[in-house]
Amino acid sequence: MNIASHLDKIDRFEKLRARLDTMGDFELWFWAAMNAGTNAVNAALHHAGATVADDVFPTQPGVYLVPGKDGALEPAFRAPGDVLHVGRPKIESKLPTDVTEMMLAMEVIEHHRDPCIRGERDATPEIAAECAQALAKVLALFSQRMSTPGKAWKP
Repeated sequence: MNIASHLDKIDRFEKLRARLDTMGDFELWFWAAMNAGTNAVNAALHHAGATVADDVFPTQPGVYLVPGKDGALEPAFRAPGDVLHVGRPKIESKLPTDVTEMMLAMEVIEHHRDPCIRGERDATPEIAAECAQALAKVLALFSQRMSTPGKAWKP
C-alpha cells in the first residue's frame, strides 16, 4: 500500500478501537490495535525507504495482489512492500532507530496475538494495558517521524 492508504487505515482502526469496550470486545479491540500499529510500521518503513510503497496488497511474505490486465487482482511475487506482521517478512536493510523501536513495541502486541485470540490464555486488563501502551509508543514514534522537519511527509 502507499503511505496515504496506511494513514487512512490507522485513523479508521483507531476510531473503531475508541468505540469498543476493551475487555468486552477484546478480540476486535486487539485486532484493531494490531492492525493500526502494523499500518504505522509499514508507513514508517516506506517513509524510511526500507520498503516499497505501492498500490498492491500482501497476502503472504513476498506475494502481493496486484491489478491484472482485466482489472481483477491477481497474485504476484514482489520486492518487500508491506509486512503482514513485524518480522514477516524480515526486512534485511538497516533501519532507523525509531522504526526499530516501533517494531519492538509491535512485538509486545504480537506476543499476545495467538494465546489471547486463539483461546490459549484469557485476555486480562493487564494484557490490554500492555498492548495499549505498546501501541501508544508505536503511534507516538510514527507521528514524530512523519512530522519531523526535513523528514515530514506531505501527501
